[in-house]
Amino acid sequence: MVKRLILCVLVAASVLAEQPQVPRKAACNAATRGKFWPEAANSDPQTARKLSQCGSLELCTVSNWRYKWRPVTVNVRQLGKEQHEPSAECAALMAEYSEPTANLPKRGD
Repeated sequence: MVKRLILCVLVAASVLAEQPQVPRKAACNAATRGKFWPEAANSDPQTARKLSQCGSLELCTVSNWRYKWRPVTVNVRQLGKEQHEPSAECAALMAEYSEPTANLPKRGD
C-alpha cells in the first residue's frame, strides 16, 4: 500500500515538473496603475510599439473601484469567432518578454 502511494506521488511530481511555466503578470493595483505589461514596454518605446502591433500590450487601469489589466490594441488575428495563432514574429516576441517571474505576486483582476 505504501509503495503504491509513493509511486503515485512520484508520477504526479514528474508530470508537474514537465509542465511549462506560464508567465505571470504583476498584480494590477494602485502601485502599477498606468504601467504596461510586459514590464519591458515601460522602459523601451520600441518594445512597446512591437508588442502593441501584436496585440499583446496591456495597461493597468481602474474602473468601478477595480484594477484590471486591459489590452491597449488588438491584432486583426484576434478578431472574429475563431482565434488564429499569432504570427511567428509575435509568438517569438511574447516568448522573449513573457519570461516567468517567481518573485511577483499573482495577477490581480
